[in-house]
Amino acid sequence: MNYSKLFWLGIVQIHGLQPHRDSQYSSSERQINRSNIFMKNKKKIIISNRLPIHIERKKEKLIITPSAGGLATGLNSAFDHNEILWVGWPGIVPKDDNEKFKIIELLKPMNLLPVFLSKEEIRNFYEGYSNEVLWPICHYQPSYIHFDREYWTTYVTVNKKFCEAALSIQQLSDFIWVQDYQLMLLPQLLRQEKQDLNIGYFHHIPFPSEELFMNIPQRKELIEGLLGADLVGFHTFADSQNFLNACKKILHVPAGHNQLKYKDRHIFIESFPMGIDFDKFVQTSTLPNVNAIADQFRSHFPDQKIIISVDRLDYSKGILERLRAFLTFLEKYPEWHTKVVLYMLIVPSRDKVSQYKKLKDEINRKVSEINSIYGNLSWTPVLYFYKSLPFEELIGLYVASDICMVTSTRDGMNLVSKEYMACKTMSSGVLILSEFAGASKELVDALIINPFNRSETADSIYQALKMPPEEIRERIDANIQIIQKFNVQHWVQLFLTRLAETKAIQRDEWARRISDKVLQSIAERYQRSHNRLFFLDYDGTLVKFQNHAQKASPTVLLYNLLDSIISDPLNTLVIISGRSQESLSSWFDGRSYYLVAEHGIWSNFPNFNWSYKKGLALHWMPEVKKLMEKLADQTPGAYIETKPYSLAWHYRKVELGLGELKAAELKEILSPMLHDYGLQLLDGNAVIEVKNTEVNKGKAALEIAGHIKADFLLAIGDDVTDEDLFKYLPHSTISIKVGNNKSAAKYYLDQQEDVLQFLNQLIIK
Repeated sequence: MNYSKLFWLGIVQIHGLQPHRDSQYSSSERQINRSNIFMKNKKKIIISNRLPIHIERKKEKLIITPSAGGLATGLNSAFDHNEILWVGWPGIVPKDDNEKFKIIELLKPMNLLPVFLSKEEIRNFYEGYSNEVLWPICHYQPSYIHFDREYWTTYVTVNKKFCEAALSIQQLSDFIWVQDYQLMLLPQLLRQEKQDLNIGYFHHIPFPSEELFMNIPQRKELIEGLLGADLVGFHTFADSQNFLNACKKILHVPAGHNQLKYKDRHIFIESFPMGIDFDKFVQTSTLPNVNAIADQFRSHFPDQKIIISVDRLDYSKGILERLRAFLTFLEKYPEWHTKVVLYMLIVPSRDKVSQYKKLKDEINRKVSEINSIYGNLSWTPVLYFYKSLPFEELIGLYVASDICMVTSTRDGMNLVSKEYMACKTMSSGVLILSEFAGASKELVDALIINPFNRSETADSIYQALKMPPEEIRERIDANIQIIQKFNVQHWVQLFLTRLAETKAIQRDEWARRISDKVLQSIAERYQRSHNRLFFLDYDGTLVKFQNHAQKASPTVLLYNLLDSIISDPLNTLVIISGRSQESLSSWFDGRSYYLVAEHGIWSNFPNFNWSYKKGLALHWMPEVKKLMEKLADQTPGAYIETKPYSLAWHYRKVELGLGELKAAELKEILSPMLHDYGLQLLDGNAVIEVKNTEVNKGKAALEIAGHIKADFLLAIGDDVTDEDLFKYLPHSTISIKVGNNKSAAKYYLDQQEDVLQFLNQLIIK
């Protein structure tokens, strides 16, 4: 029997199957060599806390049913099931080794690799650290956090178990895709074992602001864990930015709007809103038996509008906020008494945990309160059911209802909102959607509410009840257009396409990195040449950045290196910098190398006497300086550097985030002036500099290169201002960027210290 085929079609029931070895064999003989379990062509590895199945034990039988979750559905739709190998907990604790062996053998044909956990591990890892630390933090409920040292120890242990299981697979080729917050350490654990793995991670719940995330004692370890991935995905742009900010705050790593660099790797951080299996919901909603269910359901409320809500039992779903808003609605709009009913379906979840048990009790009391105040023999305002429904019954409920309320106080996505809309192709309904649910960023034609504002939510209920049919249809169609396009299959393909692109970018970056082989090639060119010209930037290239600019003075080691370069009569050295002429002059005057200051305005080439580029207009400076001063006055730590022919607004000492915000504001303010005054804005490393367009490092370097006629040209820089240097010089120039950001340079070195090492090795070789 092909169990794999049966599983993916719908349901598998295995009755009393025996292990391949009889009980006469010892347990040690029954140990599984996982490396031989799967065929070599298994290339797409999915790792999640749970396998996409349910296992139920009935006497001597193990009954296995597939999960109806969106992830399993999406992956099954996107790939042939033979391409996928899924690693996860099977949802059951085996009674003994025999049952463990049986489960492994049953799941093997389904391409499922189980990771077995003890009851203690489940309690500390899943119920403990995952749901008593990470879940409340990520859902902005820090008061619900319960720290326990054993929780963290077990969380680490279980993540290592998952790592061991994944690495036991004989061939890990295309990618490994790690799912969700229970496995935040796993990407880095995998990376430590195999550097060349292609790893994606998706965070299915919200990611909190960095201030809130900082409350977790193990914040650094968790962040580092995720940065083992090549691509880290979130449902919303806001979540991705929160994560980037946390990385910058905790690890002090350079980061852009969608990427950061960590341990010599560029990691991309992006949003991928998850969708649903749109066609499945549409097709099911039109089935005759489903419409019969809908008709039967509606027959119970012939003269009433039906408001539904479908949630797991969780404090993040805003269930109490919904009930309070409904109570307010009944108070504000008495004309709707007996004409509307709130039908709440709450799926059981963790109700033995004290917080959830308390929540369940509070829901019961609130429902009773509303019904006791407004209910009568013929009308019960709130109908509350604590159970789950079969799929077709749930769809029937969607079809029959007039309004769906989603009042999450924080939600990564909330697929119920999308499911409800997908079931409205042939019927009518209004979606009331919390602004704190990720889906609100897509379903903008829903009635968007703040669930904490009871009056606003009550008014939205009234608006939905009174909405004209044409407007309802218009909103449905607009939302359906989004849901249909950004379905779960689209989500899978979008993420995996971006993961492949990320690896390609990383490979390209690695090819640009100056390896020993590349250094040897450059050194050979150096030795063969007869006339060499060096262009070296100063800050961030020859010296490290300092909070106080004047502290970045040359060291004895730097002087010795520069003197060593120039000691060879074949070498000409130019330090080309944005620094003022006064600074460079004070440090380097009297030495046998040339200096270019303020991006080319000042130069001591060719006779070591300083001169400046004449004819530069300066009438713009007072106005620009006034604007810069205004922003500096609003930004503690910002200051203005006034040079004879340029102005620089520095924010290196400004609080993280504030500096970037004010810099963006300054650029926006200055933008209209650039063309009018013939100015160039240089967006550098924690500095915004404004100067005349006639001057840049590239033009200055090209002029010098035209006189020297070198057969070996080397240019090294670290900032945006150095891009002109790389672009203007001849194609034969060996151009090197410090840091592997996008650049016109041919090669890159990881950090400033590598520049000095590279130059030493070059001239020694």
